[in-house]
Amino acid sequence: MNSNKKTKILIVNPSADLGGGNTISNNLAMGLDKNIFEVFSFFPQKGPAIFIFEKSSDVILLTSLKNDLFSILLFLLKFLNKNKIDVIHAQGTRAAFWVKILMPFLKSRPKIIYTLHGLHIAHRPFFQKYPLLWLEKISNKFIDKLICPSLSVKSLVEKYKIIKNSKVKLIYNGIDIKNFYTISSLNKKSLKISENYSVISAIQRLNFPKDVSTILLAFKIIKDNFKNVILLIIGSGPLLKKLQEEAREIGIFENVLFLGDRQDIPEILSISDIVILSSCFEALGLSLLEAMAAKKPVIGTNVEGIKEIIKNGENGFLVEFGDKEKMAESILLLLNNLKLRQKMGENGFKFVSENFSKEKMIKEYQNLYLSL
Repeated sequence: MNSNKKTKILIVNPSADLGGGNTISNNLAMGLDKNIFEVFSFFPQKGPAIFIFEKSSDVILLTSLKNDLFSILLFLLKFLNKNKIDVIHAQGTRAAFWVKILMPFLKSRPKIIYTLHGLHIAHRPFFQKYPLLWLEKISNKFIDKLICPSLSVKSLVEKYKIIKNSKVKLIYNGIDIKNFYTISSLNKKSLKISENYSVISAIQRLNFPKDVSTILLAFKIIKDNFKNVILLIIGSGPLLKKLQEEAREIGIFENVLFLGDRQDIPEILSISDIVILSSCFEALGLSLLEAMAAKKPVIGTNVEGIKEIIKNGENGFLVEFGDKEKMAESILLLLNNLKLRQKMGENGFKFVSENFSKEKMIKEYQNLYLSL
């Protein structure tokens, strides 16, 4: 390769919504060495995830005119046949699906990297799961490298044999750690929270596989045993109205704030005393890593992806899925023990700094791009 020629990278994102996958993708796009790489980032429509690029000219932003499958494929096909891209990096199953469809119609064959943010089809009913796994396996012949962001995802990929093991690589998701512990604290009054209130936060999409209902039931127990506490639910999704009704039915609605999607997560974490993620499965649990970066103790369900990052009793607590009593017990233990919260927060910060930094992730992807 000519030493003056930059390697052209096209990152394909499945949406422009706020979420863990887009956060990781944007951190990667912004952090790649622009002396070595020319970076294009594609989104099927405009949305909050692209705001970061409006402040920078380092990444070339691409969006299709319409957010339907035909328009997306046509836009990508025209772009790829007009521009010689060295590496296409598909973020997630949907983005990889678009790229794999286009492969037979491209004038030149770029290398294809596919980051699998979670093998969710493995958790579907039998009659859906196996046809989709078969389709995934057949179409993955176009993939040069499949990236797993956690050991739990890697084990599922190897179990269902959706691609040759030689093409599988583990690269942990990385977060901008300094963005969480150097942030100025949010004024609680801006959220109409009294300064003497303890704050429990749950940050996730309000859909399956997240189990916010158990958090609400645990919080009901907390309210009966601990005064001056409030629960923040950050995120949006199809279960919002159902969860709001559940909060009303069990009598905690006045102490639960449904804040929707927020772009000030570091500030939210700055006023949080405890952060919870209750899921039936996870690829990794990005909100927990962000909480650890903010030096906050965490509570999560004892499932693949979460138990990979929570060391029970060290940087947080693991509880069995659906166990509202144990969750409430863990919350009360932390609420009543400031020193324990501080110790777990420090342990979590050390753990995430050593294993899940943005810089480490970017370096591993840069080496992978160049090796291809």
